[in-house]
Order: sequence, then C-alpha cells, then structure tokens
Amino acid sequence: MKTRLTIVASLLLAAAHGAQAGTAAGTQISNTATATYLDSAAKPQTATSNTVITTVQLVASLTMSSGNAKNAAAGAQVVYAHSVTNTGNGADTFALSSLDSGAFAMTGVVFYADADNNGVADNLAAPITSTGSLPAGQTFRFVAVATLPAGAATGATNNLVVTATSTTTNTVKATSTDVTTVGAGATVDITANAAGQSALGHGAGAEQAAVVTNVTAPGSATRFVLYLNNNGGSPDTFNLQSSLDNATFGTGALPNGWTVVFRDSTGAVITSSTVNPNASNMVYADVTPAAGATAGTTDVYFRAISSGGVKDTIHDAVTVNPSAMQVTVVKTQAIDALCDGAADTAFTSAPISALPGACIRYQITATNNGLSNVTQVQINDDIPANTVYYPGNNPVTATLGSILTVLTGPVSTLTTSQVTLTPGQSTTMSFGVRINP
Repeated sequence: MKTRLTIVASLLLAAAHGAQAGTAAGTQISNTATATYLDSAAKPQTATSNTVITTVQLVASLTMSSGNAKNAAAGAQVVYAHSVTNTGNGADTFALSSLDSGAFAMTGVVFYADADNNGVADNLAAPITSTGSLPAGQTFRFVAVATLPAGAATGATNNLVVTATSTTTNTVKATSTDVTTVGAGATVDITANAAGQSALGHGAGAEQAAVVTNVTAPGSATRFVLYLNNNGGSPDTFNLQSSLDNATFGTGALPNGWTVVFRDSTGAVITSSTVNPNASNMVYADVTPAAGATAGTTDVYFRAISSGGVKDTIHDAVTVNPSAMQVTVVKTQAIDALCDGAADTAFTSAPISALPGACIRYQITATNNGLSNVTQVQINDDIPANTVYYPGNNPVTATLGSILTVLTGPVSTLTTSQVTLTPGQSTTMSFGVRINP
C-alpha cells in the first residue's frame, strides 16, 4: 500500500508578518512540526518533531528632538533642551556627546537630566554622560549647558552638535544641532507697579530699603505688582524666587505659615517668565502671612534669575497689622489759586499753605489691596470748617459710581454711591473747597 505523508507546521508564536524590530528583544519564538500519515496498515498516525527556539535580538533605533537657536552675550551661559526616544525593540542606553564647530568653541558643555521637561537642569550637582537604561518606546529629556568664551565677537556663530549613540550598536546614533549667535544678550531689571527707568526699584541689585511696603492682616493675602524689564538683545526665561534675605535665595525660608505665590497677568500660577528683548512682563507676587502672625514688618525679597545667571532682586516688605483693612483710603490736596477747578500744584498728602479766599482741590482714593472683591465701597468726606464747597469749573466727581449729595444750597458732606472693587482696583472722588476770606 502506498503511504500518504502530510507535513503540518505549527507556529506557537506568530511572527510571520511585520518587521522583526517590532518584536521585543529577548522574545523567544518556538516552533514544533507534526507529520500525519497512514501506516502500512492504513491507520492514520501523527508524529511530532522536536521544538526549535529562536530568541529575538535587540534592534537598536532612536530619534532626537530638533535643535534650537539662541542669541547670547560673550561669556554668558546658554541652555538647550533635548530629548532622546528609544524606537528600538528593547531597552538600550544611549551615550551623550557633543562637538563644536563654527567661529568659536564653547568653553564647556555639560549634560543634565530634565525629567520635568521645563528646560532647566534638575540637579546641577549631577552631570550625566548617558540616558541610562531607556525602555523601548520611552523618552529621556535632558539639557546641554554651554558657556560662550568671553572674547567671542558679536555676530559670530557656533554650531553645537549633540549626539546620542546606542551602546549596544555603536553605529546607530542620532544628532541635533544647536546654533548660538553672539549678541547683546538678555538683561533683567525688576521694578514695582510700573515698567521702565522711572519706576520704583529701577537699577541693579536689591535696594537698601523696601521700595513698597504692603499692610495686611494675619492670614490675609496682599499683592505686589512686579515688572520684569529685559533691555537686552535676546529673550530669556527667568525663574521667580522669594526670600527673607538677599543672600539666602533657595535657603531663606519665609516665616512659618507664610506663603508666596507668583502669577502672570491672567492670574495663572507661574514659577518663571520668558521676557522678549526690549519688553516687560508684569507678574504678581501674592504674599500671605500666617493666620497667627504677630504685628510687625518683615522684609521680602523677590528675584528673577535665568539659567545663564542673569538676575535682579527687588526689596519689598509686609507689615502685619491685626486690625488692617482690605480697603485703604488716601486723601491728597493741591492749591487751586484761581478757584477755576484746576489744581495748580501736584497733589500731595503733605501739609500745604494757602491765602484766604484761595481754593483747594481734594482727591480721596479708595483701593482694594486684597485678593478678593469688596462690595458696597462708598467714599464720604465732610467739607472742612472755615471752607465752603466750591466746584469752580470742575464739580465733584467720582471715577466709579456717582455722587449722591444734592449740590444745591449749602453742602456739608459729599458721598459717592456704593461700588464693587476688584483686587487692585481703585475709585477716586475729587472736589474743591474755598477758604473763607
């Protein structure tokens, strides 16, 4: 009798379709075959082969993020963010290296991990030379920190090629090129309440005395308005810090229970701010004393510092007053010698002198210094003894709301309607009086 032989192959782990690099390194592919047949007695039989095993080898592969371009001053430090993604089929370690080319060479290039992907070294005391073991599909983020030589000529360019090389297959690598051009570099000057050279706090370094002192109650937040002014030739990112002492940033903790929160102009919480050349960014520093804080004044220093060491500090202070009000009222005065309703001098809170028959203009400003709205804010002022209400060409006005006082006949008190003030908002009542001749 003729024997019939049929060979049947059985793959215990299918891998016939797709690239082998997609299968994880170390995967074992086993294969066993069988043969079915009719024996000499015409009975069906099945014979099983031995099992063969194939272990999938590591296929190294990676990608790197693209490079960046920056302007920086000679002697300054630049920081470039990079990432390496393991696109191979198993864990691999990638060695990091750099190569300079161009008109000048960096005086030193050091790599640091950047796990939070904020473009700042996680630990300047722990330089790295590789990614460490990186699982397949995972991304490792790091920064390259380099310093321009002090004598680099303005306009000169450096190309810094950063390379990541597989340690399992050293022919597999990826590169990214950072371009640095010598320019004017960034600067920073922190000012209070306004930008520019005429603002409080203008100039390098911390001021000898506080430029702004806010008064608040224990547990009640108070807001400082800061401006970061960059008059340099390139953008830079400045980390925001606070301290009790100009010499102890990073270690000078605030009093127990106090907090400082930085916010941008929209109110979003921030820890840094990027300022373009010849531009200014406004940031808020919200300081909250502890609920049990005792009365007294505490110096607070705010600092903006870039990764390249460009920095400035402003000196402010917080006075804790258990009876402090959220709304403050300031009254100022100015001479109106012609009684035409226009101030002839600058408004001041200081004493002034005037002749009988002359007029005085008053301004009363109520400001919400807290971080929450205040409602039903109303300004009231009595006409001083030995004077009469005298509008001239400028009757009593209020910047918000209206004047409730009836202005026909003798006027003894001026009152505004009730308004709501948002944090930092003010309303001002203005009027004039004439000194009895």
